[in-house]
Amino acid sequence: MRIPLLLASLALLTPGASFARDAGPCPAPEAHQFDFWIGDWDIRQQILQADGTWLPFEAHTSVSPTLGGCALIEHWEGTVQFFWEGMEAPEPMRGLSVRAYDPGTGTWAIHWMDTRHPVFQTPYTGGFQDADHGTFFREWESPQGRRTGRITFTRVAPDSVDWELAFSKDDGATWTALWRMAMHRSGR
Repeated sequence: MRIPLLLASLALLTPGASFARDAGPCPAPEAHQFDFWIGDWDIRQQILQADGTWLPFEAHTSVSPTLGGCALIEHWEGTVQFFWEGMEAPEPMRGLSVRAYDPGTGTWAIHWMDTRHPVFQTPYTGGFQDADHGTFFREWESPQGRRTGRITFTRVAPDSVDWELAFSKDDGATWTALWRMAMHRSGR
């Protein structure tokens, strides 16, 4: 009698033990709103410059699910030039994001770090208003005053999605887009 119980307990502790999706911590459909993004993506970026022009750069990202679908891990690689960070020339950059769904609040948190800033900042939080539009916000204090950042995912389709980073210095009354990415599934 004790042997089967011990074996069952060991099976639960064994790495790679499989569990049904609905038995996990995130069975709600909202926990899978980012599932469209799983896979490899080629990216055409546009990054705003101080003179108001947009610089085009190529990039690539790979997105995979983890923790029973409650989170996604993104590995991003590309070239950037951010005038707002004092960059005077394009530089290669690698980034890592973890997008985590919180079933308690029903919101997503986007945690980002990159080779320029290798620590997680305060996450962007929010969710999807419908199947093809997600909005996520973050606030911080700058030497010039309070700022609000906004990330949007729009025009979500099976093989493409648009992403934008914008900021506001007037609590969201007006927005300035800084970085845009048109993502297309690799090989398509």
